[in-house]
Amino acid sequence: MYYCTDDLRAEAQEAFERVWFIQSASVVERTDQTLSIRLLIRADLFVQAFVGEITGSLYFALIEGRQRIFGVDREAGEWHVHPFGETEKHLSLAKGWEPKPLMKFMSQVEKLLLEQDLL
Repeated sequence: MYYCTDDLRAEAQEAFERVWFIQSASVVERTDQTLSIRLLIRADLFVQAFVGEITGSLYFALIEGRQRIFGVDREAGEWHVHPFGETEKHLSLAKGWEPKPLMKFMSQVEKLLLEQDLL
């Protein structure tokens, strides 16, 4: 599935409007073929989302402080997860997260926030 910068921007706006724990959404970096967006949960906890149109890459990370604590990526058409607490691991996801991969990621983040008492 093709996913472009406009798709990420639209999904980030939807997350900001619909996901109860998101405080703000802002563009961190943008080029003609890439977009990085930050969805703030609290001062030191946020979701970073990145899309690269040329490579078809998608990266979603839950960041606390300066460290990724959970992530899901698509590289070369293959999805993998970096599990909570073990982000150095790459576990394959048999099924992709289309459509609306950012919203699917936000659903997983909500579960983690509640289970790990991160709010």
